[in-house]
Amino acid sequence: MPDKPNMTTDTLSPQRRVLAWDGPTRLFKWAFVALIVMAPLSNKFGDSTLLWHKLNGYAILTLVLFRLLWGFAGGTTARFSSFIRSPATILGYGLDSVRGVKRRFLGHNPLGALMVLALLAVAAAQGLTGLFTTDDIIVEGPLVPLASSAWVKTASVFHHTGFKLVLILSALHILANFAYTFVKKDNLIRPMVTGWKPEGAYEDASEAEAGSWLTAAICLAIAAAIVWGGLALFGTSPFR
Repeated sequence: MPDKPNMTTDTLSPQRRVLAWDGPTRLFKWAFVALIVMAPLSNKFGDSTLLWHKLNGYAILTLVLFRLLWGFAGGTTARFSSFIRSPATILGYGLDSVRGVKRRFLGHNPLGALMVLALLAVAAAQGLTGLFTTDDIIVEGPLVPLASSAWVKTASVFHHTGFKLVLILSALHILANFAYTFVKKDNLIRPMVTGWKPEGAYEDASEAEAGSWLTAAICLAIAAAIVWGGLALFGTSPFR
């Protein structure tokens, strides 16, 4: 009889996984997605004063501020220092992608990092201009009385049209993730759910160091205090 193949422990064990995204970063990601989805829904189906739409906007601003703080205090792949790169590096990565050169990153690749920053910037602009937006009939943002009519008009125009830019960027971000997952065979979606990636030769780091949940809670508390406390400081209630 022929010998049975030698089934060693190594051949039976699954590929080793490494941490890519810690819990607070993943929680932020999906909470941010949920609030972006809720923004137009709360506008279209909310009450006549758009209270829920306003609260949704304050929550988005809170999350954006949290992410800015987390970019300095969070896990290694969440820190800006790990993924903000020079224009030359971004261009080089883009050219490599066009040429079919496969480069792998544990965290954000240079183009993905650019998209993240763009989404945060546009979401912040939407939230901030919403504070000064009015329909001149029933609904007005909490800071409208403090601004000039010219600024209110400009903010209102941007807020009513700027969400299209959010949708465009979000669609590009989703399409890019699907392209990497199903065309380039580099799954970017699963790790943002589970936090883990297969061990490999990544350019930026071999494994991430997780951020502290306590630090995340402190960052969130600071962000909430700035947004909600800021409204109170200017003499307006976020619940009107």
